[in-house]
Parts: sequence; structure tokens; C-alpha cells
Amino acid sequence: MSRILLIEDDAALRGSVASMLTRNGHQLTAVADGVAGMQALLADGFDVLLLDIGLPFVDGWRILDSLPERRSLWVIVISARGEERDKVRALDLGADDYLAKPFGADELVARIRAVERRAQRAPGPAMVATAGDVVVDLGAHTVLRGGAEVRLSPTEYGLLAELARHRGEVVDHRTLLSEVWGPSYSYQRNYLRTFIQRLRSKLERDPRSPGVIVTAGSRGYRFGAPPGREGE
Repeated sequence: MSRILLIEDDAALRGSVASMLTRNGHQLTAVADGVAGMQALLADGFDVLLLDIGLPFVDGWRILDSLPERRSLWVIVISARGEERDKVRALDLGADDYLAKPFGADELVARIRAVERRAQRAPGPAMVATAGDVVVDLGAHTVLRGGAEVRLSPTEYGLLAELARHRGEVVDHRTLLSEVWGPSYSYQRNYLRTFIQRLRSKLERDPRSPGVIVTAGSRGYRFGAPPGREGE
């Protein structure tokens, strides 16, 4: 079971979530404000961060923005801000998932199980896929651009690895969402758009004219050139 840090200022919600997750076998640390949350994060050792946005002293946006780019920590934002722009902003800042309040216990447990499955997913066959000056080594779990290592979050790497496994082939939106996030996310196009943009900002020479992660019309995305045109 996961080691979870909950940063939530609502005492009633904090208590109910803590009780529920502990009953489900998780190791939980719960704090009530952003300063205490940032201090807890310095100790590391957590697998999942459940993060409220509207926190005293240091809000959730600042905490998200302060997290290191490459980490083994999975971040689920839990917030009363349910508007699409808030969800996109959270994903842009590095969150892996977004759960709007109010939510049920079953839904929260399902979201945590989803990130656990992603973290524990058995690796595919070891292979190296290249596109331009980007090299994805699926065996070593490394990504290089121009010979320098690229720092990716777990979800960014998971999406890139799924595309790299099908190098040169179009992978449709629903398949990418289902394979990377889970079957219940198959219609969450905003997740996919946000993470594709994040990957392009780190991998492309010109994100406005991508050659590493290519949009294939309305069908999906492709890593690199199609078969027979690998030199492009």
C-alpha cells in the first residue's frame, strides 16, 4: 500500500479521508496548511500526494510549482475548484490527476489505485526508440535529447513510453488515455492535450512544429516518422 501525504485545511474532510485511507491499509501523514506540507515533503518517502489548492500560508499552486520535475511522487489534486481552467492549470504545473470536491470515498480510493497500477505496471520489452535527437531507452527508463538526460514526471514518462513502444505508428487518443491513466479516463482529452504539450516543451526543438511527437490529424499521436521515413 502507498505512503500518502494529505495536505488539506478542512479538518472534517482531513479526518474522514485519513480514517478511510488508513482503513484501506495506506500509511498516511496529514497536515493542515501549506507550510507544514512543504516541510513534510522535504522528508520525502511519500508515494502519493493528495493536495488541496486553497491552503493557508502557502497555497497548492505554489506547492505544485515547487515540486522537482523528476520525482517518484504521484500528485492528485483534491479541490473545490471544479472549473476546467483550474484542472488544466494543475495538470500544467505537474499534477497527475485532479479530483473535484465533493467526492466519494470510493472515487478517491479508485484514483489512488489507478496511480498505484501505473507505478507498478510491468515493463514492456526492452527497446530503444529514437526520433530526431531524442532517444527513449525503455529498458533503462531513460530519455535523452541531444545526449543530455531529460527530466520527466512519472506520467510524462508513461505517456512517452507508450508512444515510443509503437514508434512510427499512430496511437489513438482513447488507447493512450486507457493505457496511461486507465480505462475510466478514455474520454479525458484535456489530460492528453496537456501532457502532450508538456512533453513537446521538453523534447521538441520547436514545439509549434513538432517532429518527435506528431499529431496525426484527429486520430491520435505518433512518435517519430512513419515506417520507411525514419530519416526525417
